[in-house]
Amino acid sequence: MIKRYNNLSLAIAIPGLIIQIAGRFLIDSGQEALGLVMTLGGTVMLLFGFAYYAKAKGRSPLWCLAGFLSLIGLIILALLKDHSGVNEV
Repeated sequence: MIKRYNNLSLAIAIPGLIIQIAGRFLIDSGQEALGLVMTLGGTVMLLFGFAYYAKAKGRSPLWCLAGFLSLIGLIILALLKDHSGVNEV
């Protein structure tokens, strides 16, 4: 696994998830417009994080689309075999 891409995936995906959750709370509290923008922005960040994780494993960044499968997609990404040929992590 390529360490640089793995670190980038964590640095982008974790804040993206937090922003997504905060956006959902804003939608529930009555601030729909701001909550929607935050939720969409968090989703984009999360997908970029998943793309970097796929790149860390030597795979195509298009594997980030598995994130749309919710928990099943995350399990698929985690179980992908490492094709990077690098053992940095």
